Amino acid sequence: MGKIKVKDFNLTHTLDCGQIFRINRVNDWYFVNAQDNFFKIKQIRNEIEFHGVDKEFVVHFFSLNENLPKILKEINKDKYIEKSIDKYRGLRLIKQDPWECLISFICSSASNIPRIKSKLKALSECFGKKITLDGVCNYTFPPPGKINDYGKIMDAKTGFRARYILEANNTIDTKHLNSLRTQPYNLAKNELKKINGVGDKVADCVLLFSLGFNQAFPVDTWIKKTVQLLYFDNNNVSNDRIREFGLDYFGAHAGYAQQYLFMYSRNDLNKGSSLLMA
Repeated sequence: MGKIKVKDFNLTHTLDCGQIFRINRVNDWYFVNAQDNFFKIKQIRNEIEFHGVDKEFVVHFFSLNENLPKILKEINKDKYIEKSIDKYRGLRLIKQDPWECLISFICSSASNIPRIKSKLKALSECFGKKITLDGVCNYTFPPPGKINDYGKIMDAKTGFRARYILEANNTIDTKHLNSLRTQPYNLAKNELKKINGVGDKVADCVLLFSLGFNQAFPVDTWIKKTVQLLYFDNNNVSNDRIREFGLDYFGAHAGYAQQYLFMYSRNDLNKGSSLLMA
C-alpha cells in the first residue's frame, strides 16, 4: 500500500469530471481501470493512499507534478471562472492511455456518462483480460487489434459507433497516437480527425486527456450552453467560435478552464447557483 502527501489535489473532483469512465467507488475507495492497470485509491485530507500501482504511476496519471496554483492563476480571468475554481479547486487533468481515451470518447458521441461506462465495461469484458484486486474482479482494456469482432462490438450496445471502433482497431496503433505528442496542436488534431468517428470534440478530448495538449478546449453540450450564457450574452454561437474563444481567452491551459467550467455547469449552473451573481 502506497501513500503520498499531496497539495492542491482533490481526487473526487478529478475522477468525477467526465475525463475518465472506467471507475467505480466502493465506500471510501475508487477502483480505477487504466488500460492494463487496475488500482484502488482514496484521499484523506492531504494524503492519498493507493494499491495496485506504484508512486511514479500515480504522480504521472494524476498530473501531481504540475504546478496547479500557477495554472489556476493563469486561467482565472473573471468572476465566473473564479467561482468555478473556488468550488472545484484541486481538480487535475488525468494523463490516460491515448488508445483507451480514443475509444472512450468515440463511445461518448451522442451519449451520457452512465451509457459510456456501460459500453466500455462490455468491450473490456469481451475483449480484455480478467484482473483481480482485493477480491474485486475487472478487465483490462483491449489494445489495438484486439477489438476485432463486429458482432461483439455491437453486443456492447455501441450502436452506430461500432463501425468506427472496428475501423480504429484495424488501422490505429499506439505508436502512431503517441507520436502526436510532439506535433503542434493543430497538426495533431487534424491527424486525429482523419479517423472516422472523430470530430472536433472527440479529438480535443483525446488531446487534452491523454496527449498533454492542455490548450485543447473540447466543446460539448454543457460547455456550449455555459460559454454562450456567460460570455456571449446567451446568444447562439458556433462550436468553432466557442473553441476559438476558449483558446484565445484562457491560453495555454484552456483545457483546465474547460474542466472547471464543465463541473460548475453540470453540477451547479442549472440548480440556481450564484455563478452569474457577483
